[in-house]
Amino acid sequence: MRKKLLCLFALLLSLAEFHSADYYIGQEADSGVLLAKAAKKTSKKKNKKGESSEEEIIGDVTTINIDKNRDKDGAGYFSGINKSVLEQVENGSAESLLQAYGSLKKAAVDYAENERVLIFIITEILKIVWPSQSQNVQLDAPEVTMRNVYTGAIDSAKNGIYDTSTGNMDFLGTVLPSLVLCSPISNSDYYGEAEARLNEALSMRPKSVLANYLLALLYSKSDRASEAVEKLRLASQESKAFEILFNLANCLNALGRFEESKSVTDSLVVLYPSSIELLKLLARNSYDIADYSSAERYAVLVLQQNPADLEMLLFRAKVFVTTGEYLKATSLLDVYSRTNATAREYLLLRSRVQKEWNKNSALAISTIEKALSLYPNDKDVILAAAELAGESGVLIGKKSGAELAGQVLAVEPQNQKALSFLIQTLMSEGKWAEAYAASKKIMALPNPSVDAICSHVRICLSLGYNAEAWDSASALYNRLPNEEKAAQLYVESMVRTGRGAQASRFINSSINSASSSMKSFLYYQRSFLAGGEAAQLADLRSAVIANPRNSDALFRMYGIYFAKQDWRKAQYYLRQVIALNPNNQNYLKLNSDLDKLLR
Repeated sequence: MRKKLLCLFALLLSLAEFHSADYYIGQEADSGVLLAKAAKKTSKKKNKKGESSEEEIIGDVTTINIDKNRDKDGAGYFSGINKSVLEQVENGSAESLLQAYGSLKKAAVDYAENERVLIFIITEILKIVWPSQSQNVQLDAPEVTMRNVYTGAIDSAKNGIYDTSTGNMDFLGTVLPSLVLCSPISNSDYYGEAEARLNEALSMRPKSVLANYLLALLYSKSDRASEAVEKLRLASQESKAFEILFNLANCLNALGRFEESKSVTDSLVVLYPSSIELLKLLARNSYDIADYSSAERYAVLVLQQNPADLEMLLFRAKVFVTTGEYLKATSLLDVYSRTNATAREYLLLRSRVQKEWNKNSALAISTIEKALSLYPNDKDVILAAAELAGESGVLIGKKSGAELAGQVLAVEPQNQKALSFLIQTLMSEGKWAEAYAASKKIMALPNPSVDAICSHVRICLSLGYNAEAWDSASALYNRLPNEEKAAQLYVESMVRTGRGAQASRFINSSINSASSSMKSFLYYQRSFLAGGEAAQLADLRSAVIANPRNSDALFRMYGIYFAKQDWRKAQYYLRQVIALNPNNQNYLKLNSDLDKLLR
């Protein structure tokens, strides 16, 4: 009898402790699984159809045990809701979600709990995935009193956690954890499972905009841009949401398909003219297709909205450096340096200005060496150092231009820039046969750059391979007739391959409307076609007037006066060449020889 009383007392005590315990739902940091801190109790509840289901009551929140709440048709927790409405939600586009929301919306007292949950899911997907479509729509979700794995997965995703507690019991349970892909928090640990689940969801509903879009985001974050484009194309067949088209343009840009990207962004900017992220993409895209005026204009539109946007401030400087507007670039770089004078892009641009505009190779080398010390493994920094070392003949970081280029080529044997800088070094050393062999590697690659083609043509001209030079130059000009470098190469090739009459017609028809730099180049080339010394000198003087920094024209004038043994005039022009190329050892030696002749 005593033992029975003790057992009864222990049972009553445990029940008292059970009812006084604090219960809560927590999230494991590594998996996002919903956990109960203490024991759970269950109760029976009937839905509208009179079917009973189990519930777990945790503290003041009731959590439905979803896995056990399925009907014979597999509709599960959302049984009783119109099938077409559920299909709209599973499609997941902004348009179909808003239609489903409109169909479900009613007086608050009339909602079944699963309807409340579905409206909650709809509104959260709209806010998380399609903010551009939902920001101007009033979305009122009724209060959800019964927490479950659907709401838990959404809450976890908003906190940057991939929640595996949903299982794969239905389409929404399979997809909702992947809403975390829209979070800015970078964590790739769950990508494998998310990809498998999203593909499973697509096997249930292949045209789901939501599943295709989320899988595209995963591919994009995994540097699988081609696969992302495929999924975004599928999603865009059903919806033209800003997020879909913006990410499509971004992925196309990453693949180097700039014209395709531009066709997408051009249509978007009409609808979203003030979107800063879109304007930035348009700026970068325009730069990549060499539409520098548009690139600068879009950057200005961003800065008008946010003058403190340092990214676009530096981008404008980059555009101005590229177009040779160095005074504008310098003023922007000065402003930027007050905030950050050690940024990688800033140091690269500053070095270019010092080299190309200030003609101060020593200062440019100092700047690029600082960049190398801060970013020793950065490919772009190494390549910039290789270019500068190759042009100046000075060791940078105790390495020659060829060695620096080789550092990149050891990792990427077909890197065009590295091959180009290796070629520039070989050209400056007069190693034309080696330069030609390296240049052929670039020309065998798909879409060699304009600069690479220009170098190849000049190598061919130096080796007397005139037919190959002309074929390459004329093909480039026919493809890019408005590209100044292509036009210059075309004219130079005509002059040097004996097509003088053709070159004269081109020059005379173009010279009046040409830019100052192009006009200077055309006068310089025409000097080779002129009949006598006076005409040659007249063209060369015109070339220098149009562009006082045309060292080719100045050096040719030196050569003419040197041939006439007019040493003083020869030295006058040679010293101007040296001022523009202070580290060129060949020019310095020629000047030293002139000094001896003038003694």
